[in-house]
Formats: sequence, C-alpha cells, structure tokens
Amino acid sequence: MTVRVANEVRAANMPIYCSACFGQNSDARHIDFDAACDRGYGDRDDGLKVSMDDLILCEDCVKSGAVLLGMMDTEAFQARLASLEHRLEEEKRRADKATEYADRMEQALSHRPQELKVQRPRGRPRLGAAHD
Repeated sequence: MTVRVANEVRAANMPIYCSACFGQNSDARHIDFDAACDRGYGDRDDGLKVSMDDLILCEDCVKSGAVLLGMMDTEAFQARLASLEHRLEEEKRRADKATEYADRMEQALSHRPQELKVQRPRGRPRLGAAHD
C-alpha cells in the first residue's frame, strides 16, 4: 500500500506558533503540513491572538513524535559515530606503536652476543619449578 499525502508538506517560511507545544522558537525549523486542525488561538507576548488553524509543527515536536514511532535522531547518531570512529583510529595508532616497539625490542634481544640471564633473589623458587 502506498502512502499518499493529501496536502503538500513543506517548510514554513517564518517562525510561527507550533500547533503541538504552542511555542514560537525562531531558531527552530517549522513544518507546515497544510492541514486544517482548528486549534483555536495562541497568545503572543504582546497580547495579540494568533490563529492556529493550520497544522504547523516545530522540529522539536516532530522529533518527539518520531521517537515514539521508533525513529532516531540522525544528528546525534552521526555525532556519536564520528566520535567512536575517531577513538578507534587513535586506538589503532596506539596499538601499531606498541606492536612496532615490541618488534624492535625482540629484534634487539635476538642480536645480543650472549643470552640474557635473569638473576632471581635468594629463597624464591624458579617459575615452573615443582614444590616439594
């Protein structure tokens, strides 16, 4: 079944009252669903009444509704993904440096003219020695 929108959904040109939260946040984007909803009037700070006959929602209300439908905020997801990818690259560089250092140490020890002898303190058994 194909979903067909009855009206044109578009971005609202100017900041207007949100039909859901009654907010007028000029920084937020608003979506005009071009649908009559007869929500009455909203009050502005200067005392004027604003007709709320059209379904216009702010981006915060649309996001809240989308979360209820199981959708996710892609901006937050992309930011977290970028952060994790950056941390992964740092850890790969650190691991490569550690491997390179270990290889250099093994190479240096293999070129020693005489074998390395480890002195153990008195009274301590050698590793792997059977206890009597």
